Amino acid sequence: MRVIFHTVSVLLLSPMLIISPAVYAATKTTNEIQQAAKITLGRYLFNDNRLSKTGNRSCALCHAPDLGWTNRFAKVPDINGNPTTLNTPSLLNSAMLTTFMQRQPHLTTLADTIKLPLFSLHPPEMGMTDALLLTRLQQADTLYQPLFKASFGDNTFSTSKVINALSNYVATIKDTNTAYQAFIDGDKMALNEQQQQGLALFTSQRLNCSQCHAGPLLNQPKASKTVYYNTGLYGITNNSDEYGYPQHEVGLRQFTQQKNDDGKFRIPSLINVINTGPWGHDGSFNRLEAVLDSYAAGGRIINVGPNKGDGRKHPNKDQRLQGFTLTTTEKQALLAFFSSLNTRDMSKDLAHQSPFCQIIPLKTKQDPPNCITAFPLQQ
Repeated sequence: MRVIFHTVSVLLLSPMLIISPAVYAATKTTNEIQQAAKITLGRYLFNDNRLSKTGNRSCALCHAPDLGWTNRFAKVPDINGNPTTLNTPSLLNSAMLTTFMQRQPHLTTLADTIKLPLFSLHPPEMGMTDALLLTRLQQADTLYQPLFKASFGDNTFSTSKVINALSNYVATIKDTNTAYQAFIDGDKMALNEQQQQGLALFTSQRLNCSQCHAGPLLNQPKASKTVYYNTGLYGITNNSDEYGYPQHEVGLRQFTQQKNDDGKFRIPSLINVINTGPWGHDGSFNRLEAVLDSYAAGGRIINVGPNKGDGRKHPNKDQRLQGFTLTTTEKQALLAFFSSLNTRDMSKDLAHQSPFCQIIPLKTKQDPPNCITAFPLQQ
């Protein structure tokens, strides 16, 4: 019992270790107490700029709770300021996924997926190495040793413990409590008339949206095991008059090396979709209405620029995307239905607030009381 009481006292008495006493009233075992501690440790790590090589970002820069667990960049620059090729997907409900990356099929666990942005060098999203990560934690041992002790029973640092804590925290970023869910659970007053019209369109044979966007997160196809599809966003012709996606981002093809995977990307969840723009695998849609227009046209036509082409003619485009007509009233009904997929603003939850002061103070955000000084930018 000495270990349990010591753990609880560390977590409750340290000024920035915000864990509600109610959590402990409900816990009965050391494992449950350590689980709660791991979530707190994960929250610290998630918001700590120490986890990037140059100290200029944390996980929360790309996955901000007040921005739907994503950001407003079309494509987030890497730590050196160079543009990447993909839009950042939301972390909301990511623990419920079986396929975690937009076009990388081999990452099948949340832990392995978290390692990719943390340690990847192409592009250097966070740019970390094992040695640098452990050095940074040791430099902040007065902050992190109690957290690791409470979480794992000892205060030694390791990469595996970091990934474990981050995974446990990310698993708490979960919410499917939407008006839509209430409606399908039987509350027929949960959606207004316009939203119900939008749902009817969404599931209609004419639009066929629910053929690919089904399941609890509206990201599962009904009649296929694959979750990667080409939706006709690009149709750039080469010298052989073949249609393709931009060479710097070819989707699933990059990993399978199969031509018939060109331009295929994972079906995204539609939960909270209104609050996660810009949209598209590369953030090339600034308005959700433009996404609907692309589907209505059966693919996107780009008339100018380096990506000029006709996505409707790409041979890999899913054959179900044949286009449809959509009146202004119907489009507004669909958008109203999408609003019924909104979740609560989790940034208001104490459990998801950063314990650190802002590295660059913003007028639109306030630091928490007694915040911890942020890790400085590296010169």
